[in-house]
Amino acid sequence: MARFLAIVIGYIFGNFLFAMIVGRLALKADPTKVGSGNPGTANMGAVFGKKWGILTCIGDLLKTAIALLIVHFTLPGEINLVYAGLGLILGHCFPIWHHFAGGKGVAVSALVAVTYDWKAGLITLLIALVLTAIMQNLTIPPLVFMLLFSLYTLVHAREAGIVFLVITLIMVIKFWHDIIDFFTGKGKKVDILLSLKKKLGIKVQ
Repeated sequence: MARFLAIVIGYIFGNFLFAMIVGRLALKADPTKVGSGNPGTANMGAVFGKKWGILTCIGDLLKTAIALLIVHFTLPGEINLVYAGLGLILGHCFPIWHHFAGGKGVAVSALVAVTYDWKAGLITLLIALVLTAIMQNLTIPPLVFMLLFSLYTLVHAREAGIVFLVITLIMVIKFWHDIIDFFTGKGKKVDILLSLKKKLGIKVQ
């Protein structure tokens, strides 16, 4: 019963899509009608500017943190945090109020993973960031991050690992078209190192 309640709490909070909230309240725009059409951090940043992407990410992290804190204090047990994470991903990716069309859950899944096991979470997250810089891609690294974290967790805590694998599968489904674009050479490249150099005022040859 506790696991089910954790999923419900997570799903409710997952329904708060901050891309939609920021888009409609601050920008008077619908992020699902512009750019990639995805109500998430990457699309908000690409279309409206980095600060709006960052604000969206902060909002998604905040809702995740609140849901996890509620579950932590009302439904004790690490496994309930994992199920809350599953609920958060389901709510974020398939919000009932938006015809089950939501974001891809990168920020949400990252915080859930780091909350559950901060050491493994940070190590796999670092690997994903390095991959992002090398591959100049925002599709594959998040999936590698979740897959590595899930497999590591599976070895140490079977039930939690299985739930994290389900979360990974949900993300694969949401990223499916982007995955196809990547392997067919149509994926959009994002040079994070170049952007960082420009931001720091470093001359680019």
